[in-house]
This record gives sequence, structure tokens and C-alpha cells, in this order.
Amino acid sequence: MRCECGHKNPPEARFCMACGRALGALLPEERRFVSVVFFDLVDSTRGFQEGLDSAYARLQEALEEAARAARAKGGFVHRFLGDGILVLFGAPRARGLEPWRALEAALDMVKASPFPARAGVASGEVLWAPLGSGQAGEPTAVGSPVVLAERLSKLAAPGEVLADAATLALAKGAQAEFLGQREARGLGWVAVHRVRRVEMALDPEEQALLQELHRALAHPPARLNLVGPPGSGKSFLLTKFLENPPFPVALLERMGPETPLRASSLRQAVEGALGHPEALLAQAGLPPRLALAFRYSLGLEARPSWGREELEQAILEAWKQLLATLGKPLLIVLKDLHAPDPTLERFLHTELPANVCLLVESRLPLFAPSLALSGRRAPPLLALQPALDALPPAERRALLAYGVLGEAPEALVRKLVEPFSKARLLKEGLLRGETALPEVREVALTLVPEATAKAWHQEAAHFHLEGGHLAQAASHLAQAGKAREAAQILRSLAQAAWRKGHPEKALPLYQEAIRVAPPSWRGFLEAELRDAHASLGLGEEAPGGLRSQDPILQAFREAKDPLDLLPLLPGLKPYPLEEAQARLLLAGALWRRFQPQRALEVLTPFHSALPPALHLHRQSLLAGLLMDLGHYAEAEALLAQEGKGDLEALTRLRATRIRLLVETGRLPQALVEGEAWYHEAPHPWLAAALLSAWTLRGRFREDLFQEALKHPDGRGLAALALAHHRWHQGLDPVPLLKEALREARRLSNPYVHHLALTSLALYLWPSAPRKAQALSQHLLYQTHRTGFAVHHEVARLLRAQLLLESGEPVEHLLGFSPSVPLTQAWHGLLAGKPPGRELRGYGILGRWVQRLWLERGMAWTRRKR
Repeated sequence: MRCECGHKNPPEARFCMACGRALGALLPEERRFVSVVFFDLVDSTRGFQEGLDSAYARLQEALEEAARAARAKGGFVHRFLGDGILVLFGAPRARGLEPWRALEAALDMVKASPFPARAGVASGEVLWAPLGSGQAGEPTAVGSPVVLAERLSKLAAPGEVLADAATLALAKGAQAEFLGQREARGLGWVAVHRVRRVEMALDPEEQALLQELHRALAHPPARLNLVGPPGSGKSFLLTKFLENPPFPVALLERMGPETPLRASSLRQAVEGALGHPEALLAQAGLPPRLALAFRYSLGLEARPSWGREELEQAILEAWKQLLATLGKPLLIVLKDLHAPDPTLERFLHTELPANVCLLVESRLPLFAPSLALSGRRAPPLLALQPALDALPPAERRALLAYGVLGEAPEALVRKLVEPFSKARLLKEGLLRGETALPEVREVALTLVPEATAKAWHQEAAHFHLEGGHLAQAASHLAQAGKAREAAQILRSLAQAAWRKGHPEKALPLYQEAIRVAPPSWRGFLEAELRDAHASLGLGEEAPGGLRSQDPILQAFREAKDPLDLLPLLPGLKPYPLEEAQARLLLAGALWRRFQPQRALEVLTPFHSALPPALHLHRQSLLAGLLMDLGHYAEAEALLAQEGKGDLEALTRLRATRIRLLVETGRLPQALVEGEAWYHEAPHPWLAAALLSAWTLRGRFREDLFQEALKHPDGRGLAALALAHHRWHQGLDPVPLLKEALREARRLSNPYVHHLALTSLALYLWPSAPRKAQALSQHLLYQTHRTGFAVHHEVARLLRAQLLLESGEPVEHLLGFSPSVPLTQAWHGLLAGKPPGRELRGYGILGRWVQRLWLERGMAWTRRKR
């Protein structure tokens, strides 16, 4: 596009590269990171005493020389101000390495001046915008770096360049002398540094990367792709590499879609590195067809009437042959090659001539091998300006929209921005999926005016509302300044999640609603958040809040019988804490009513965010129910590891594990683990379980007995243990067995009830077989009806044993698969097989079964025959 000043600019330019005027549109306000050079001639007014015309000519010559020195380093000569010049590096277009180039330019300008001169250099953000409502027709840099650069120049002595700390911090390697704090008019005291010389210093990591570059490109043919995100130091490293390249260099700057292969920059690169194109053709001796393709690629001929594929192939072949005939090594360097021309992209993947090395700089890998840089070594705006300036206006605006909105569907961005190429942004490495790079987002929030950003968020909110994405809509409404609407949506989402039994999903929604809500809303939102926490057991509920007004919770708190909680379970779904408590109470109540299967069905998994003690309590109760139903493998998996919880929950789990070990014939292990746990944390319920294990070992522990009596369920187990102890000593255990039954009925403990009845039947069997038969028949019916599997196995075996001694058939009672070693051995014994060694794990109980075989085995065998 040609500017009013007559300068022809590349298609992607938004400002004139010569004068800085806006191209094709009114100039918007824009923040830019710049390094500012203020050059000033010293005492130039004295020359006017010798004559106006001669003084003007000398002044003009000096300023033009300074301007040439500035432009040679890539500076934009923004203003001639009397006997001074204001030069910008980074506006209206960034080229990279602005702080170094600004310092180098300042030194060159002062050194080349025919009159005493000085300069100040400062860096930072400025506003690039028109003053006077744009009537001047060109933008102006407004900001503290401009003022500071001018003040530093005034503080400098003739021949000096003074710089601020910000510039020197960015320009690693620049050598300067700290002169202390100086007072600058209007700015107060500022740190002043005298610049001595400018170099580009490498840290150890960068030095290693530079060595890797040299190694990779030491011998042609070779290729390397230098890859890294914006601001990672690619341009810095490439500049250092080109200070001492291994071979002559052909350097091409940003050959993208807007600068195709036929751009004049390619011809200039060829002429600068290789010589006149016609001389090259004469030397190469290319066939006429390839010579035509070569000239076309340099813009020296009109397009041949060939197909696209044929033309691209001819161009590539022409270049390969021409490069191969050079007779000397050549390094081709392609800078900022992020979205290459299709023909150039094909060249990157073709086989290189034997004398050529290729080095390509890009943000995403274009080919292998590659050398990757990471991290960001410059402020975000400084790092991204070259990438943003190189984009066409539509793509740049789209990228800023992605940055402002965060993750955004393409359809939404297309509603905000004129047609743009998303593929271009992806290929440039500035967009990942539907999300801009973090540094792009950071810069976009700085660059885009607040009013524009809010308008974009407002449009995004409508877009997501139409799509039913309420959380995204609320987020955009909040950023659009619609606090009440955003908080209302977030609250409704939080309440919906809570009602579905997911308070943990409601918590972040409430927190976000509180953050964005107007002050008048925060009180009741905080109360609801507190109630949501309380529903997970993470705090106390809010007085007068939603929980205190819910009739379901009121009914839960007033329930006298745990079975009254069963119809309340659906209504307790929004309250995981109370639901878990209700399920524990219900499961326990159903078990005490001899309904283990129903108790198991009630004990569904708890909410994962609940306190650990509740999960541990459920774990032990579930394991006990599984053992009651004969599922020992599943129970053992539950009891294999301890979770976190309070003493009561932990004790229940350990007592249940002792029961598992005892019932599965691992009495020694039960005693070892039980003693360790009891020593760590004594508890009546753990004492009762450990007392039972010691009694089976043949030892009655009085201390454990007294401790077990302190627990309601422990009293029944303690009486049962004492009864077994007396039986083992040859004393009558019946009174104690009856006491255990009374305790089991008083508290309704099926476990103690079945063990006491079984023990009573076994004891009465030799002396009162009819009573034993009646008890076994009762046990058989009771356990079959209620589903207590192992107790049912014992009842069947006991009944079979009594019938077998009476000479009656027992096959119908033995048609099952025993679930534990004890019932397996007893089952085999009744079938005529001797008990195995596994009965040793049951202590006196195992010895009793073995003695029973020795005393009765032959009689059973004879009757069975």
C-alpha cells in the first residue's frame, strides 16, 4: 500500500514505514514498548551569530547525518526538534533487539556528529496515538520513556550517551558506568549510566546453544531449524551466530505469505550475497526453461504460462542447479520464517546441494533437525511486537480477540473480526487450538482498549448464552462489567450442582459469584457458600441459611428410628454429609435387624470430598457385611490398607480386620497386628476383638476383658470369650453363653447372637443332643432367612453332624462350597476326610475340631457307610 508521502509499503503494513502515518484507516491508540533515543547538539545556537543561512546549513547537515546513523540501525526518526532528533526503536514497527540497536545508534550518532553532541536513551511502554484528535495526520509517542530520554540527554556532557537502568537491563552485554542519582526536571531523581560500548553477551546456556549452531552447520550440506516461542531469544542467538558465520551468508528477512518468493527482498539478498542474477545464470548455464523460472522467482520476468505445480518444480530445480554451480559453500539464513510461501516451504524439504547450509528461524518446527529454545527473555510486549507487526490487520485483530477472550471458538471470533485466517495464526505458532499463547493473552489485555475488550466480552456472553454454555457466559459477563448478571448465572449454576448432589462443584461457582458480584449480593452468596461447605462436612452451616430452612434436614435431625431415614435418602442427595450419616445409621440398623443384604445395598459409595473418618467407617462396616455374606476376598481388599480418620473409625476398621484374620485361620497374625494397634491406641472395641483372639489361643486376658466391658457391643463378646475360656478349662460355660445371648438381644447384635447359639449347641451336643438339634434347626432357619452366609454354613454342618450321629442322611445339608478353612475342614470331616493342617490357625477351635475327628471320626465313617 502506498502512503500519502509516496512511500510504497508491504501489504501487511498498518503504518507507513517511512513517515508512520496510518494506512487506510484512522489511527487507533496503541501501546508499544520502545527504546527512545533523544539526540541533541550542544550550543548549536551560537552558530546563528555568524549568519542564518550558513548556520541552518550546518545544522541541517549535522541532523541529517545523525538521522542516517539512526536509520542504519533500524531506528524510526520520529521528530526533528530544533537542534535535536527523537528516534524510536519499536514504533511504528518492531524489528527485534530494540534496546541494543538504540544504544548502538546513540553512540554512532554522537560519534559521527560534526558538532559537539549528546544523547539519552530510555526504554518502556508508550502510547502510540495521534494528538489533537488526529488532525496532525500522524501518531505521536507519549509516555515516560520519551520524557526520560530527553532529560537524560540534557544531563549528558558533550560526547556522552546516558541511559536508564531499564535499557541496560534489557541490553545484556552493554557496558556502562553508573554515575549515581541525578535530578531530572519533572521526574525527580533518576539513576544515570554513561554508555561505553555495546555488545551482545551470552549467558552459559546461550553460549552452549551458539556452539551447537556452529557444530550443526560446520560442514555442508546441512540444515537446522532454530525454534522457540516469542521472546525466547532466537533473534538474539541468530545475530550472535551471524557475527562469525562459517561461510558467506545469503540472508532473507521474513519471507511469509505477504512477501512471496518473488519479493524484491529475495533479489536484493541474491545480489548482495552472490552477485548480479544474469552473471549467475551465465555461470550456471541453466537450460532456457529453468533460466526463465529463475528470473521469474526474482521478479525479473512475467509469470510463464505453466501450471502451478510445473512452475514450482521448475523454480526449485533452477535454484538447486544454480546453487550447486557456485563452487563455494553458502549459508542461506531465513529469519522469521513462520508461515512460508508454498514454493519456499517445498524448498525446505528438498535435498540440499552439496555446498549449501540452511538455517531457518521459526516459532514452530518446519523440519528436522531443530534446535529448540524455551522461556521468555524479554517483557511480553517487547517480545511479541515483531510478531504482531508482521501480521495482516485482520489476523492481528483476531489474535488480540483470542487473547482478550481466552479460549474462544472460531465462530465467536469471526463475529468480532472481519474474515481472517485462523490457519495462519496456528501456523505462526501464536495460537494453540482455540487459545492464544499465555504471552499473547498478557499483551492483548494491555493493548486492547478497555471499552473494546468489554464489548468483545459482551458479544461472547451472548454467543455462549445462545449455545447454552452458562458458565462461559457468566465469565464473559463479569469481564464485560455486568456483575449482577454474571453473579446471577453463577449462583443458579451453583444451586443446580448442589441440588444434584455435587456441592464440590458448587463451591468454585459460589466463590466466583462472590468475586464478581456487586457488594449487595455478597452476604447471601457467602451464606450459601458456607452451607455448601457444611454439606461436605467442611464447616458449620450459616445461621438462617438454606440448610436451616430445608424440611428434609429437619426430618433427618428429628428422626428417632434409623429406619425412618430410608424414605429421606433421595431428599438428602444435596447434603452428602447427612446422606452418608444416614446411610451408616441405616446400614447398622438393618444389620442389627438381621438384614445384611439390605444393609449392603444401602451402603453405597460416599462423596469423595467428605471427611476421611466417614469413608473409613463405611469401609469397616462394608467389610463386616461382606464377611457376613461370605465374601472374604472382597472384605480383605477393603481392609488391606488404612485410610485417615478419627480414633473411633480407625478402631472399627482394625477390629474388623482382626475378625477377618481370626475367621480365615490366621490367628497368629491377628494377635501380632492387634497387639500393635492396641498398644498404639487402646479402645474397648479393639480390646473385645483382641480378647476373642487370645481366648482362641488358650489365654484369657483379664485386662482386655475389663476394657471390653466398657463398650456396649464389647460386653457380649467379652461374655462369649469368658464362656469359651471356661469351656476350655472343663467348666460349665452355659450361664455365660446365655449372658452373651441376653447382651446380643439387648443390643441386637447378630454376630454375637449367632456365635453364642452355635457355641451353646456345640457344648450341649454330647450331653443333650435333642437340645443341640433344636438349636441347630433354629440356627439353620434363622441364618438361611437372614443371609448370614458363614453362620449358615456352620448351622448346616452342625445340623449334619447331629443327624449323622443319629444315623440319618445328611447329603442335602452338605451340598455347598465352604467359604473359610474351618468350615472347609468340618465339611470334609463329615464327608470322611481328615482335617488339614490349616486348622492350626484357629487355636483351640482348630484343636477342638481335630479332637472331634479323633473321637468320632470312625463312628461317622461307619454310619456314613
